[in-house]
Amino acid sequence: MAIAKNPKRNLSSVVEREAQVFISGAGQGIPVEAMKQVKEPIMVRIDPDLLKRIDSAAKRLGISRSAFIVSSTAERLERME
Repeated sequence: MAIAKNPKRNLSSVVEREAQVFISGAGQGIPVEAMKQVKEPIMVRIDPDLLKRIDSAAKRLGISRSAFIVSSTAERLERME
């Protein structure tokens, strides 16, 4: 039985998003680790076709479904302000 390599991920997107989290917390005196821990779990109902698209996009970026939804929501809110 052969050992398969892990799929390559687009790490530049992951690094970019982590940098944005770090930058957004600058000057507030909140360590990045603390920002990551202060999250509230929620339940959201999503159309199965949309969920497939979300999962596909998250996989391309090398991030979790949750991270994709959070970052996409944050980006949308920034554009609205």
